Amino acid sequence: MTEKSKFVLKLTGIDLKNIKAGDIGRLLNDFCKLLGDEYLYFDNIYSGSAVLKVETEPEYYADKVEKLSENIVKQSSALDDIHKVMRRYSQQFTDIDASIFASRKAVNDDDMELIHHIEFRRPSSHTFEQSETFIGKLLKPAHGKDDTDHFTILLANDKTISVSVHKNLSYDLAPHLESLWRFESLIKFSGIACYELQQKYNLLLKSFDAESFEIIENKTAARSWIKEFIDCGESGWKDIDDPINTWLEERHS
Repeated sequence: MTEKSKFVLKLTGIDLKNIKAGDIGRLLNDFCKLLGDEYLYFDNIYSGSAVLKVETEPEYYADKVEKLSENIVKQSSALDDIHKVMRRYSQQFTDIDASIFASRKAVNDDDMELIHHIEFRRPSSHTFEQSETFIGKLLKPAHGKDDTDHFTILLANDKTISVSVHKNLSYDLAPHLESLWRFESLIKFSGIACYELQQKYNLLLKSFDAESFEIIENKTAARSWIKEFIDCGESGWKDIDDPINTWLEERHS
């Protein structure tokens, strides 16, 4: 009788009796998905610490290893679910760990080869500060209970950010609020931004403290009005090279 090839999901730092039956089934299901269910059979589950074992015919061993590698590289949903289960148990069992072992023909677990160590813990986040400038449309102010007010601005990419403004700077900004809303002018805040570096090098803006501002007048409405004025009816204004200047000269002559 030909010995079947074995695959093992081994959890250490926790005993089998400490894992809920439903979670054992969940881990086994995810493990089989990582390997590909076809030509895969259940072998055993036992303590020491917690071992889930499946098997396949030797001729399918290489295919299973390749399928496992593919799912690990692409961070499949099955691997993500194993991570979730592990993270939940790690809150109580801080030394818990997980690895996948395999062998084409080994009889004993000690002779099996380590294929993958499961890194389920989220990496600690890294934060840093840097000078930053944001330009956007002011949406709403919110008066703080301390010495800081908070403004929300809409950026050109349709994302919104919260801007912390010290009371003194907020007082300087107050006279400009009407133009920011009535004429849809833009505002440029400069200050210190705090970012968090997350997984896969994604940056998350944690906070932004403004140190100065600049009003950027919205000239679009004025240009639109002038164009409509020039193109208006049979007044003859559209035949003049510089109708605005002509009007001003006549008005003040």
